[in-house]
Amino acid sequence: MKISDAIERYLKHLRNVKNASPFTLRNYGRSLDLLLKTTGENASLPEIDMTTIDDFRDMIFSLKTRKGETLSRSTQNIYLTPVRAFLKFCLIRELDKNILSPDKIELLKLDPRNISGLTIEELDRLRNWNENKNALINNRDQAIVEMLFSTGLRISELCKLNRENVNLKTREFSVLGKGKKIRTVFLTPRAVENLQEYLNERTDNYPPLFINARERQDEFDTNGESRRLSRTAIEVMMRDRGRKAGITKPVTPHVLRHTFATTLLRHGADLRSVQELLGHANIATTQIYTHFANADLKKTHEKYLEK
Repeated sequence: MKISDAIERYLKHLRNVKNASPFTLRNYGRSLDLLLKTTGENASLPEIDMTTIDDFRDMIFSLKTRKGETLSRSTQNIYLTPVRAFLKFCLIRELDKNILSPDKIELLKLDPRNISGLTIEELDRLRNWNENKNALINNRDQAIVEMLFSTGLRISELCKLNRENVNLKTREFSVLGKGKKIRTVFLTPRAVENLQEYLNERTDNYPPLFINARERQDEFDTNGESRRLSRTAIEVMMRDRGRKAGITKPVTPHVLRHTFATTLLRHGADLRSVQELLGHANIATTQIYTHFANADLKKTHEKYLEK
């Protein structure tokens, strides 16, 4: 079977059977397009060998970020993972003979990630930073910071929220997370207050919970989707807010998710509860945060016993 035909079948499988998100479909499609560029349009599945994979890796390594830098190891793995999954699909479906085993494609070993999040002092600076923008934008940005910290939401989950999704009275709501799994998240009183202040400043009736500052929208847009705040806009706002607040480490929406997790564990939350609140499918993913909580326990032990 031609690789191009197999890719088409695999992407249909992701969309129709696996119910993959548009974000996943885009990334997998991008990676497999690069594979097809490596092999050529008319190549067949058995022609994919380790030499092909080496050429594919070389092509990934030649890609540059917007700043002209080589892609990070984690980003390179984002290109490799779909190829492994694609080959596994082809083997299971027996689309051809002599298909390369996906296990032969090794992912790059990653450097240890900094998942400590922000300190209490850094978090306070991020929360309280006020750039003297108009009240609507300032309240919106503060509400976003507090929402991310108090719920542990992924940025994709935050972007999708509509006003009707969030119950400010009960301070809880359901969110459709990674893998199409529904979980309940909770708001702190401070998050509710910030969000209410922002919504009180709004003069529109658009459904999106967070909107951009543009006054105009697409003339064919009746529900405000063209005004929905994008993932990129939130990332840029967080980065700039952190820098201007004097925080030297990178500040991203995911850093606040890390801060949410480590704060809970440091205050005695059990691992299973944190797993549920984060929406992790596997508790092993949540366990990466435990050594921060253990570090605090060690300090306590040293304070009272090691004298």
